[in-house]
Amino acid sequence: MAAVMGAAVGMVGTTLAAAVAGLSAQRQVRAEHRHWRRQLRRDAYSAFTARTDELRKVLKEINTALIRPGPDLDAVREALDVARGLLHSELADAQATVEIEGPEKLARMAEELSRSLSACVAAISAASLGQGAGHTSVGTDPQGIRRFLDHASSKRAQFVEHARRTIDV
Repeated sequence: MAAVMGAAVGMVGTTLAAAVAGLSAQRQVRAEHRHWRRQLRRDAYSAFTARTDELRKVLKEINTALIRPGPDLDAVREALDVARGLLHSELADAQATVEIEGPEKLARMAEELSRSLSACVAAISAASLGQGAGHTSVGTDPQGIRRFLDHASSKRAQFVEHARRTIDV
C-alpha cells in the first residue's frame, strides 16, 4: 500500500512540476515575443524619425539658400531633387514600416508628418519656380516656408512622444 501511495504522490508531483514548467515556458515565450515586437517598433520609429530629420535638414538648407539675395536656383533645384528622392523613397519606406508595425495612431501620425514634409517640398518647389519666373513667391518670405518647417517639427515631436509611450508599454 505504501508503495502504491508513494508512486501516486510521485506521479502527481511530477505532473504538477511539468505543468508549472510548461506555464513558465509559455510566460517566457510571451515575454520574449513582446520584447521582440518592442524592438521591431523601436527600430521602425527610429528609422522613420531619422529619415524625417534628414529631409528636414535638406529643406532648411534649401530655404536658407532661397532667402539669400540672388539665390543659385540651379543648386536649389538639385537640392529639391534630393529632397523629393528622400520623400518618395527612404521616408516612404520608413513610413510603410511604421504602418505595418503599428499601432494605428502612430501610423496616422507618421502619415501626417510625411504630408507636412511633402507640403513643404511643394512650397519650396513653387517658391523656386516663382523666383525663376520673376514672380513674388513664398520663398521671398522667410516666414512662409519656415511655417511649413515648424509645422513638420511639431508633428515630429508628437510622433516621437507617442512612439516613446508605445515602446514603454
